[in-house]
Amino acid sequence: MVLSCLLLGYADLVTTDEILHLGLGELNPFMQLAQAWFGVWWLVPKLGLTFVVMWLLWRSNNVYNIALVVAFCSTPVLNNLLLIAGTN
Repeated sequence: MVLSCLLLGYADLVTTDEILHLGLGELNPFMQLAQAWFGVWWLVPKLGLTFVVMWLLWRSNNVYNIALVVAFCSTPVLNNLLLIAGTN
């Protein structure tokens, strides 16, 4: 399940990048700030946050909580896919 968190983080990164190429903006204020500060390197804090979440999940012993966090990590990807589909 921890690996699926990495895959979802990567999917979020790819879909967010596609949304930015379509001319839409980032809705997360923290990622907006990262994009303003780091420019094209905004990917680094986004992936860094994914690795922090993975590390915390790795240390957890509660499978239910891990599954809940992984499910929560899927929501931005689903939202991004809906936004991309709505623009086409």
